[in-house]
Amino acid sequence: MAHPLLCWDICLEGLHRRMQLANDLRIMQSIMNAGNWHKPLVSLDNTLVWENKVIIITDTKLNIIHATENIFAMNGYRQEDVIHKKPTMFQGAKTEIIEREKIKIAVDKQNPFKSIITNYKKDGSIYKCQIEGYPVFNKKGNLVNFIAIENVA
Repeated sequence: MAHPLLCWDICLEGLHRRMQLANDLRIMQSIMNAGNWHKPLVSLDNTLVWENKVIIITDTKLNIIHATENIFAMNGYRQEDVIHKKPTMFQGAKTEIIEREKIKIAVDKQNPFKSIITNYKKDGSIYKCQIEGYPVFNKKGNLVNFIAIENVA
């Protein structure tokens, strides 16, 4: 005999997602405070909560310091898999050389960029990743971080 779906089942699923979002937002806020960020170019809370996009924050040397928990749904990597690694870990043989070079030039010049690039999931399968990248400056105008906002294209 099948059991009916209970309201509690739905509430628990929503509660878990809200707890993930709150934790990601709390961590991103502490990164923003520590770096004394000037106002970000995009609303990170809206991007994460309403658009469900993955947000990756790196230091100035492009080492990942935070990835939102929803990265797992996009590519199978957990947060602990990517911390202290470079975003190039998602690239491979089928990653477009021209797009990689465009991204590199934009990062070197500390310019925002948009790109659709072939990335690799943890299981080795490929996916098209739409990336919006932004340099982040502190209130003194110094580069402190980079942000990549990503979703499956």
